[in-house]
Amino acid sequence: MLVLLAAAMPFRFPVWYPASFPVIRSASILDVMLVVGLIILVVDLKHRCLNLGYRPLALLLAVPVLISALSLMWSDDRIATLRTTVNFLEAFVGYLFATRELAGLATERVVAFLRRYVWLVTLPAVFLLLHVPGFAPYEPGLSHTSGDYLSYYSRLSHPLLGRSNNLAAVLVILVPVLLHFGHTRRDRRTTLTGLVAATAVICTFSRGVMVAFVIAGIGCLLLFRRPFGSPRKHLIGNVVAGALGLAAAPIALYALNPATHEFFAGRLSAANILLRAELYRAAFEKIAERPLLGYGAGVVPRGDAVLVVDVHNTYVQQVLYYGVPLGVLVGLVVLSLPIFFLLRRGLHPLAGAVGFGVLVEVISFAFESSLEGTVLRVIFYLLLGMLAGFLRSPVPGQRREAPQGAAEVMS
Repeated sequence: MLVLLAAAMPFRFPVWYPASFPVIRSASILDVMLVVGLIILVVDLKHRCLNLGYRPLALLLAVPVLISALSLMWSDDRIATLRTTVNFLEAFVGYLFATRELAGLATERVVAFLRRYVWLVTLPAVFLLLHVPGFAPYEPGLSHTSGDYLSYYSRLSHPLLGRSNNLAAVLVILVPVLLHFGHTRRDRRTTLTGLVAATAVICTFSRGVMVAFVIAGIGCLLLFRRPFGSPRKHLIGNVVAGALGLAAAPIALYALNPATHEFFAGRLSAANILLRAELYRAAFEKIAERPLLGYGAGVVPRGDAVLVVDVHNTYVQQVLYYGVPLGVLVGLVVLSLPIFFLLRRGLHPLAGAVGFGVLVEVISFAFESSLEGTVLRVIFYLLLGMLAGFLRSPVPGQRREAPQGAAEVMS
């Protein structure tokens, strides 16, 4: 719970470092908690083997870590690449820690942790929107009169995780899991939490996440006769009823919050489309200059002012970092994550919902840069570890998978 609390409110503080080793400029409470988690994992090796959760999933998640470290060999900025590699290692520790802590727990216990995390993330966002003292946007160097600062109040955002797209990326992966579990188990608390998460995602007005949700839904309905293990008619009826109910929240936000009016007025212009086009143009120009190896993980190509933040597309960003061969490999690894879960629909009654949530997330990466955020990357790995633990928890009547080791049975 301490790790989840730190992941929901990752307060940052400056860190002193020698001038000759400027890798770590600041740290968060989440960083500290995961360092403690790493110590626990290392100490625990004396008593039992490292719990990888699903071994194939762990290997997939390790690929970006290894390629990021490998890019140190040719990086244009080794400090930036080392910083990114350390962050990837931290994310992988988050995955391993989650699988360790949830091993052997009943499904209901794991779902309870997921419910708590949704509330821990959503409430600060609501407090920010209501101007509650102590929950103002925390972004060093950001003027309180700037448009970026005021945009926090135009749609649901998080004071520490960042603006709306970041909040949507954290919550959307859990929405299908909670709603499906609550519906199939007749668990009202879980259904309510799923509806709260879905409402929060809608109130972020994140176009990328919403488009990803539609694409994933159409894809699953076309590919699988029963994508969630329940009759399609019954499922569609609940989805339609839920969508009608959820529509009230964004309408109320638009009607009651003047800043939201200004936000929508700006979204109707073509400025955002032109900005994305400029980002892609600059990115492909830089890729053409270094197509084989790229510029290194976390590196801004030759200090390009246009690409100083990111490309707003995780898959293009990987090609920019690692070149075409390795960048495509990392992109394929990310895209294979939902496939891993969806292929287990016959082994676990809730695997379809987990796979759908992960599918929405990885499709949204084509429109957003959530995986490039240092905190968001760690949270993504941490949530994957929790979802893996969720599927490995015993469910009455489910088929059993082969054991991973002598003392471990994978369910």
